[in-house]
Amino acid sequence: MNPYLSLPHMVVAITLLLTISAVMIPLARWLGIGPELGLLLSGVILGSSHVLNASQVERLADISQLGVTFFLFVIGLEVDPRKVWSLRRYAFGLGTAQLIGTGLAMMLYWRFFSPSWSLALLLGLVVSNSSTALVLQLLKGKGELEQEYGQAALALLLFQDLTVVPILALLPVFAGTGSAEHFVWWDAVYAVGVMVIIYAVGRYLWPRLLHRVAGPNFEETFTAVLFIALFGSAWLASAAGLSMAMGAFIAGVSLGGSEYRHRLEGEVLPLKNLLLGLFFVSVGLTVNFNVLSGHVEKILLHIVAIVVIKIVVLYLAARAMSMQHGPAARMSFLLAQGSEFAFVVLGTLLALGTETPVQFSIGIIVVATTMVMTPWLNAIGIRWSRWDSPLVPTRKR
Repeated sequence: MNPYLSLPHMVVAITLLLTISAVMIPLARWLGIGPELGLLLSGVILGSSHVLNASQVERLADISQLGVTFFLFVIGLEVDPRKVWSLRRYAFGLGTAQLIGTGLAMMLYWRFFSPSWSLALLLGLVVSNSSTALVLQLLKGKGELEQEYGQAALALLLFQDLTVVPILALLPVFAGTGSAEHFVWWDAVYAVGVMVIIYAVGRYLWPRLLHRVAGPNFEETFTAVLFIALFGSAWLASAAGLSMAMGAFIAGVSLGGSEYRHRLEGEVLPLKNLLLGLFFVSVGLTVNFNVLSGHVEKILLHIVAIVVIKIVVLYLAARAMSMQHGPAARMSFLLAQGSEFAFVVLGTLLALGTETPVQFSIGIIVVATTMVMTPWLNAIGIRWSRWDSPLVPTRKR
């Protein structure tokens, strides 16, 4: 596969994506299913048509990851650092309970389809993660990020992103292709140190540089400094084993208290909206209907298992932490899908020879389908949250 594409080929691919999206987004709104689902369906339609070749799809997926990075930067700008600290109970308490509960439950399920317990545990931990871009876009679009379930969802997503480091580090061990000697706990300490550096630089250095170039004669320089801060933070986080989105989020939080917050947001928003749209489309492109033949029952079973187990574990964990039925129901359905992280792990397992191409395709279509279902799951969560008789009583404080 040629990793490089000529500019005309890339322009054709992007033009096709934007054209289909321009039709699907208003249609999705008219059908009441939300623009995110419309964009995902755009990718499904485009991928099924085979108009784009594999190189174009892969390159577009790489570019679209910047959309998530820009989006988390904007979210960070709007978040008060003190509020982030106040979410630590949800992040580490609820996050740990969800990771352990979902990981173990899914491990027992995947053991029926995996050759070893270690690989089953890896798959269980991977599907414990949820889609940051999908969930936060839904919450932000509806103005619900400040609600209790929105704050809990944000905290859980941030915690899940932190778990990516040890999971990726131990992936060869889980897959049976390496030993625990290759994992050094210093990697985790290094990642935490990098996060502190990103925040400190964003808090004390970037605002001073922005102040020097904030005048009318330095508009281009102001934009350049902004993108150096954003991309530099994203790259540094990536080098430490974290996601680029995590680095961008921390940079956004550190700059959120500066006097240029609204100007920074205005500079980033146009690109964020465009690239985030491409991200949703690229997820739809990964759905390969060719693997449906002979595997429909297994695919449906995997989808139901992931969604149901995640909802049950999240709901029970939230209720155990004294969260009321309504917020617990909303959060559990919001986070019931798989995540983009699963695509990375599945691709790595394929490269290691731990799974076959058919198993890889089944995994991709299962995770992508759970992501496509997110708006519908959210709608169900809204209805369930309004029930007067929750299944589990609230624990008394």
